[in-house]
Amino acid sequence: MAMVAFAFLACNEGASVPSKDKKAAKAVTSQAFDLLGSDAATVDKALTDAGYVELKESNMNGVVARALKKVRKDIKAESSAQVYIYNLPQDYEKMTEEESTEYVKGLMDKGECLYVVTVRYSNDKMAMLSTRVLAPLKDNINLLFTEVSDEEYKKMPEGISVEGKKMQHWAGYTFSGDEDKEFTDHAELVAAVAKAKAIEVEEEAYSVTKVNLTSGDPEGIAYYNSWTNPDEEEQESMLKENGFVAAVGSFTVCYLSNQ
Repeated sequence: MAMVAFAFLACNEGASVPSKDKKAAKAVTSQAFDLLGSDAATVDKALTDAGYVELKESNMNGVVARALKKVRKDIKAESSAQVYIYNLPQDYEKMTEEESTEYVKGLMDKGECLYVVTVRYSNDKMAMLSTRVLAPLKDNINLLFTEVSDEEYKKMPEGISVEGKKMQHWAGYTFSGDEDKEFTDHAELVAAVAKAKAIEVEEEAYSVTKVNLTSGDPEGIAYYNSWTNPDEEEQESMLKENGFVAAVGSFTVCYLSNQ
């Protein structure tokens, strides 16, 4: 109970990043639930209003190719996918590798975030939204993850019952040093992450809301989150490889059939 109380107290204070960055994070995480099934114009307006800029695959160079190379490998050149960036500089296309690295480092030093969003469509309707996050290494930066996790957990619909069993699932995992732990209680996971510093987290959930009578396939909503707040050794490696250090997150919301 003490751990749960701590989690709620910590989340009320929130992560020390600009309010606009928190708003932008919500737009592509918990609020993405409401965008599932929307057309491209609706999705574009929602993301643009939250401060995102659409990025064409042919323009993925400079700041994106250099600073987010680990993100870029997850983005495939597909006509059914759109890519958006939050906190992208207007002159990113003219930046050298050194300038782009300094730009991202400057964002982290100022306590701001950088988000890369990939939106995928099926039959012209949004079926998946995946966000990669770079966040500054502040003492309470893990609360950026816990805030998102709390809101998404509350957004999950109730699963249908089959033979008296709810067709829904949630599980969380933390990896810290030599200690790995599995969680079946969401509040306990949030509490553990909120009080930690260096930590790796994974979280998954799905809810079957109906069964397709034609195919027999389950239909519903799922989300998958991961978060890494690097320890000192990992920070040194990140600094050497990328020229900056940051907490790294991944948040995906999708239809169950698109997992």
